[in-house]
Amino acid sequence: MDTQVLIWWLHEERRLSREAFTLISDSDQLLVSVASLYEIDFKRRDPARLRAGDRLLRAMPDDMPRALPELGMHLVSLDAATAWHAANLPMDHGDPWDRILLAQALILRVPLVSADQGLRAAAEADMKSRGVIIF
Repeated sequence: MDTQVLIWWLHEERRLSREAFTLISDSDQLLVSVASLYEIDFKRRDPARLRAGDRLLRAMPDDMPRALPELGMHLVSLDAATAWHAANLPMDHGDPWDRILLAQALILRVPLVSADQGLRAAAEADMKSRGVIIF
């Protein structure tokens, strides 16, 4: 799942689509990229990025590498091959974290649960990204 979906999932947000909720609920294994841990901590430690309305971001566990596995999630490491694949995705989507998450999903051959419509459009436009389900 992407970073925003992870945050929504942990806080039982109703912003998750029914399809995304069902896919996550029915999964045998919930995968979370270590890139999401970085993105969350990066955003919540930067006052310029942390808006007053980001209460869910602030409510994320302080020790995510310990907390997420305790909640039944498997952390997916970032390796050189994945970083290279993400950097070389032939798609028009500039968010480096989303590119990493998409590359990991492609390499692992798993769906990527995301509410990012720009990422969905970019993935659907790129033949190499097809097969990854983005909600």
